[in-house]
Amino acid sequence: MSSEMPFSSAETLDQYLLNHNLRLSFDGYAFEEWQNQLTSNLKECLGPFPEKPVPLNSRVISTEKFEKFTLHRVIYDSRSDSPVPAYLLIPHGIREKSPAVLCIHGHVPEGKANLVFGDGQYGVPYGRELAEQGLVTLCPDNAGMGERAHPSGGCDFLWRRLNLLGHDLTGYRVYDLIRSVDYLQSLSEVDETRIGIAGLSGGCWLGIVHAALDPRVQAAILSGYFTTFAQTSWFGHCICHHPKGIGELCEMPDIAGLIAPRPIFVEWGNQDTSRPVHPAFEITQKIYSVANAEDQITLHEFEGGHVFSGQRSLPWLIQELSG
Repeated sequence: MSSEMPFSSAETLDQYLLNHNLRLSFDGYAFEEWQNQLTSNLKECLGPFPEKPVPLNSRVISTEKFEKFTLHRVIYDSRSDSPVPAYLLIPHGIREKSPAVLCIHGHVPEGKANLVFGDGQYGVPYGRELAEQGLVTLCPDNAGMGERAHPSGGCDFLWRRLNLLGHDLTGYRVYDLIRSVDYLQSLSEVDETRIGIAGLSGGCWLGIVHAALDPRVQAAILSGYFTTFAQTSWFGHCICHHPKGIGELCEMPDIAGLIAPRPIFVEWGNQDTSRPVHPAFEITQKIYSVANAEDQITLHEFEGGHVFSGQRSLPWLIQELSG
């Protein structure tokens, strides 16, 4: 005999979400105090981070020349036991310190290779495109992807093991990106004051957090995952977007607000309905307005799906870093 009692945990949790309060979501007042408090709490949520960086111990594994740039396969150490493989693209003819972009790949099996050798399935291969336009680009593999993949699985495998040890996968990957900026700043070709980032999908999520925590990032393209946890993580997006307790702390656009007043360019394909940019963009836009930086946040909605467009964002980033 069936019961009419509502036993579904999902329905109960949906009700919890409706009544949920975010402890450090921006309330429109005391911007700098809020920014400092959320930054501190976010680091605690995503950590622990290493107390001091290890030597990069960088090395070039191979070199290949292309028409407009030279590609170096490089490795550098993020932690003492965690080497990061990456592609470093140096445009031909560089004679002085130049702008550089850290390119963060999304959830694609080939990892960094898609940023240089992609066939357009995920949009413009922005690592290659920016190098062809004269900027140094660095394209590392995120932990669990590309050359760093594991036969047992990617994000889920890493998340479970890191969680067991009291660590977070987003924090683990973002620390790799922080060390990637360290590596870029060590290069003789790079102007260490003109470093930007660009990321699609999971790379957009990591880019939001990285730029929020690393003030050396001067400008950021955030493509394809500028959204809210309530509209995505709640409905089953990858577990790597689920830092433990993040929803008790803030929403994703709050994290993006930590980047202010530095410039960001958000792009979104209007057919990418499972990762909606609204109202996340408007929430972050209000934070930028309070920070007197309303002209430093831009949105380009284009006809298309979950891809990196680059039509307006790449010229914007080149101008921001070159100007």
